Amino acid sequence: MSAPRTAPRQQYMEWVEEQIEEYKAGLTRDELLELADVAVQQLFDAPDGQYPLTEILLRDAVDALLFRKLQLPDYRTWRRACQTDTPSRHPKETAARTIRPD
Repeated sequence: MSAPRTAPRQQYMEWVEEQIEEYKAGLTRDELLELADVAVQQLFDAPDGQYPLTEILLRDAVDALLFRKLQLPDYRTWRRACQTDTPSRHPKETAARTIRPD
């Protein structure tokens, strides 16, 4: 019996998380704190009201900021890149090639 396959959207979410975590791992503590400051400011500037700041909310806000900064592809673009990949190459490698440098 073969192992169940992971859903494409779940693969995409895991890939996005991996890209963001790899980027954060290369930042200094000061750079991370600066990103957190930007994320906090964006949360307070949001039109839908004030948020209680929690570590989880801040982490998600920083990750969203990095998603935009890294110009990661949306799910459909990522999926298309994976579908056009050759069978001999892992889809993650194809998706990684869609990242545009700073």
